[in-house]
Amino acid sequence: MKTIAYEGLDARFRQAMDIPVETEHEEALRQALHGLMGELLARRDLMANPRLQSMLLACRLRLRELQNLCIYARAADAPPLQKVEMREYTEDLCGAADWLLRRQGRRVRFDAPEEAACAALCPRAYGWLVLELICNAARHCHGEEILVSMAMKMKRARRVGAIVLTVECRGHLDLERLHAAGQRMGSGVAAVTRTAWLQRGTALWLERDGKAVAAVRVPTEARREREWHDVPDQAELLEDLYSPVYVALSPVVGTIL
Repeated sequence: MKTIAYEGLDARFRQAMDIPVETEHEEALRQALHGLMGELLARRDLMANPRLQSMLLACRLRLRELQNLCIYARAADAPPLQKVEMREYTEDLCGAADWLLRRQGRRVRFDAPEEAACAALCPRAYGWLVLELICNAARHCHGEEILVSMAMKMKRARRVGAIVLTVECRGHLDLERLHAAGQRMGSGVAAVTRTAWLQRGTALWLERDGKAVAAVRVPTEARREREWHDVPDQAELLEDLYSPVYVALSPVVGTIL
């Protein structure tokens, strides 16, 4: 027999799942999902109850779908760009992803020059892009290691003109499936392409030496000053159970808390 507590939880879960994943319903859907997730995460019996875990996973998957849709629909002039130290931020994102994926026998390794790599970005959108690429590699490639690397493309006078982020993993790249996903509003591929464009960059996919490779090129900016953005570190990303790390990687880490 259901308890009153479970009946109330089930009702709110059904209500949240019934809200359409559309931009005009973004606020209502986020409020419903965040409220439900808060109650689920506060329950002491969460880890021992597969039913509650499946509810939490469904909430995170729905938030992920909404985030990809909102990025795809975002206007070019919003949100404002800020100055971000990409190397440090990317390394912390990779460290958090590695901590979650290693329980499944997968690893995320980050490789980049020691020098700083600054660019004008939308920090949240860039962070989501990195996590989305890692998630796609974990979902569609079979290699144990996912390598995330950064390279600096120099201009005249040894000034950095662009930063190239590459995510690769051993596996086959299905170009037809990738192209179809890129045409579907709200898909992860479409969101990555749109996010790169919002950062004034480009994204491409290729297969090389038995590995599926995704590369994003982001130009640096020296023409005007930007406000510095204080990005969260790896500990903050993992301690915050509402963090984009848990949402973006939900298809591959499941209900890991």
